Amino acid sequence: EHGEEATMKYIDPSYTVRSVPANGADSLYCMELAQNAVHGAMAGYTGFSVGLVNNNVVYLPIPQLVASSPRQMSPCGTTWERVLAMTGQPNTASDAIAEKGGCQ
Repeated sequence: EHGEEATMKYIDPSYTVRSVPANGADSLYCMELAQNAVHGAMAGYTGFSVGLVNNNVVYLPIPQLVASSPRQMSPCGTTWERVLAMTGQPNTASDAIAEKGGCQ
């Protein structure tokens, strides 16, 4: 009938994938990444992230990861606000944004 209200909700599929509870394989993968991150730090490496490439654990330089990433996140957007809220971090970008005239 016409005139009835309806509620429509959109759930981003990327959230659906992340919302699945962790299983044993996830725990092993996280443990392997964590152990290799510690090994890299103890070896004196800095500014790297640990990842799995072709079934090999590798150290990935963060500057190259950031420079080659096709994704960008606005420090004024809701995604960044969610990250800050979930991690409890202060919004250090807000001062720099305010100096440049704020978010538009």
